[in-house]
Amino acid sequence: MSTIPGTSGAHPIYSSISSPRNMSGSPTPSHRIGGETLTSIHQLSVSQREQFLNTHDPMRKLRINNDTPLYRTTEKRFIQEGKLAGNPKSIARVNLHEELQLNPLASILGDLPHEASAYFPKSARAADLKDPSLNVMTGSRAKNAIRGYAHDDHVAVKMRLGDFLEKGGKVYADTSSVIDGGDEASALIVTLPKGQKVPVEIIPTPNDNSNKGRG
Repeated sequence: MSTIPGTSGAHPIYSSISSPRNMSGSPTPSHRIGGETLTSIHQLSVSQREQFLNTHDPMRKLRINNDTPLYRTTEKRFIQEGKLAGNPKSIARVNLHEELQLNPLASILGDLPHEASAYFPKSARAADLKDPSLNVMTGSRAKNAIRGYAHDDHVAVKMRLGDFLEKGGKVYADTSSVIDGGDEASALIVTLPKGQKVPVEIIPTPNDNSNKGRG
């Protein structure tokens, strides 16, 4: 399961009869319904937490795993010895699926503070994540979707999700991507700790006669 940085440690589980807790030390803004502050999925019950993650965790939602191929285009100069590092200055935005943001319609819809439906994932800049990241595509149409962006000094590459996860990488939904192909071409942000690199396979395009090969 993919997670986000900074969510370790104990979190109070929501109880309708518990007194409000002082959450001033939380690194995220507070959200309140009925006087109770919820900022993390770890404050939800196990069943509600699972429901939230099944809906918003891209690894669960898309049923992807270590062997899932990832695709992107990148400048050739960033590929060194057949490997690629993360970008610490990404302008993308992501959904932090372990941090809660109140659905502004929750009270209107009658959603209760202990229900997963009362919240959305918190939005954040990829550049503010703990680790550098790369924007990628996955799905049956992802390869063709990114090949169109390969030209001149940009090449299309294929990577393996497990190469990120095995180095401590995390997976988030990319909410700023202009490409939205549903499950067939999903935009993701994958993190990669500083100093780590993953192997890439260059994908030949109609205008590129180079042979593909995994670095």
